[in-house]
Parts: sequence; structure tokens; C-alpha cells
Amino acid sequence: MAGGGLRWAAKRAYLEALRFLPDRMAISADYFRVFGSFPKLDEPKRFSEKIQHMKLHMRDPRMPALVDKVLVKDHVAAVLGPDWVIPTLWRGGEVTEEVLRAAPRPAVMKPNHSSAQVIFLDEDTDAEHAVRRANRWLKFDYHLMHREWAYGQVARQVLIEPFVGEGGVAPPDYKFWVFDGEVRFIQVDHGRFEQHTRQFYDPRWTRLNLNMNYPSSPAPAPAPKHLKDMLEGAAVLAEGFRFVRVDFYDAARGPLFGEMTFAPEAGLCRFEPRDFDWTLGESWAYPRAVSGGQSLAAPFDTIRALAQHREP
Repeated sequence: MAGGGLRWAAKRAYLEALRFLPDRMAISADYFRVFGSFPKLDEPKRFSEKIQHMKLHMRDPRMPALVDKVLVKDHVAAVLGPDWVIPTLWRGGEVTEEVLRAAPRPAVMKPNHSSAQVIFLDEDTDAEHAVRRANRWLKFDYHLMHREWAYGQVARQVLIEPFVGEGGVAPPDYKFWVFDGEVRFIQVDHGRFEQHTRQFYDPRWTRLNLNMNYPSSPAPAPAPKHLKDMLEGAAVLAEGFRFVRVDFYDAARGPLFGEMTFAPEAGLCRFEPRDFDWTLGESWAYPRAVSGGQSLAAPFDTIRALAQHREP
């Protein structure tokens, strides 16, 4: 087994052991695994600590439908319009080889109740292997991995969607981080299933001197054609939530919705520079309550100050 496979196997075994712990203990141990220190769950200061606090305490009844990759499409179609939604070719509680053979290609298959699990379907796909792998997804209680409550409330299904990339290459993924109704910055992922790179921009598309978990390509990415539409769409979908990340693809005809997540990277975001975790946490007033429709987000000049133009 390659080194990466060994590391994943070790992580999976560790997380499996955490499944038997109460939420607070499991979240603390998981945080220690990543950061080497325990989170301050009662008085969170860092962004990473505040997301752990949310995981422990946030039980908004809207959340399960919004993290459900099937049900959320109805919500997006209702508030933004059906043109924002990638159609569902098939969904169900168990996929079969007959279903795969009938599905138009290229397509993608994924579970509705978890993250970072996907199978690309093309003419060379081994249907038997793909079916076994997809149906195993349905047996996995994803919320217990990092204690993200909403995923545990989702009725598990497999869904198949048309592939929205070109030439077999996944399109850039634009992820809008929305705090108290304000898009603070945008994460852009390229080559998520090949050579994964990641960049960050402010809403004016000034590149930020910021990395997280994956290398950052030296050349800046051009602003997406429909950036303004996506900024507005992210704010609409995030309305009423203290924090949520809203993901889109930028298709030729307009934005396409990807997903919503309330705890990016399960809140275990390893930012570079490392003190950005503090900066981001200090700029966000959570867990103080919002009242009267007024945002408690502090001015975000500290994050914009990290912006700088880079030469390729």
C-alpha cells in the first residue's frame, strides 16, 4: 500500500475508534489529532474552535435538507431558479448495474449524505465495481466521522448527475464562505481529482496570500464570468445562518449549484499562515447572538490585508 493509502487507513482506523465516544470527547480528540492541542469549546476564539462549537450546539431543523444533495436541489430551484440546478438522472436507495448501463455518459455518481465521495462514469467504467463501491456508501454513517449532526439526519441515497466538466476534466469549484450574510472570501479548487490546487480571493477577486491543505498554483485564476451572480446567490442561500459555505460551478449559460456545507473540512482547516485561524475567528462575533437583523461580523480589513498580487 502506498504511503498515502497507509495514512488514510490509519486516519480511518482512528476515526472509527472515536465513533464510540460522546460528541464532545470525539470532537476534542479529532481536533487534537490535527492541531496538537485541544479546542476551547466553551469560549472558542479560533475559527476552527468556533466551528467545533457549532458542530456541538447547532441543531437548526433546516440543515439536514440543505446538506442532502438530493433535497437541496428543490430549495435552490425555489429560491434561485431551476437553471441553477444540475439535473438528477437517477436517485435511489440502492444502485444496480442495470441503472448504470442505462445512465447517459459522462456522469458522476455520489451519495447524498456525505462529502468527497464520487465516481466518474464513462464508457470504460467497471459497472460491477462501481455498484459495489456506491452501495457501500449507504452503510456508512458519515456524521459520526467528524460529528456533523445534519448528515446523520439524511435518508441515505445514491444519485447520478450529468458531468458538467469538459474533456473529462472537472470544472473549477467556486466555494463562497458566508459569515452572517456576508461573503468574506472565495475558495477556488482546480483539478480536485487529478492534481488538486487551491486559491483564495476576496469578493473583488483580489488574490489572498492564503493556503489551506492543498498547494496553491502560482498563476492567478481569472475571475469567473458569473462572479456577481454567484456572490448574490451565495448570500441568498446563506440567509439566516451564522456561517455556511456555498459552492457553485461557472457554466457557460450561468452558475450551477454544487452544495452547501456548514463545517468546511469538518472545521479542521489548516490555514497557512497559521495565525489566519485566529484572525478569522477574531473577525467573526460568533457565538454572540445576532438580533434585529444586524450582522455582528467585525470589519474584514484584516483578511483583505492578506491580499496581494502574485506574479506567475
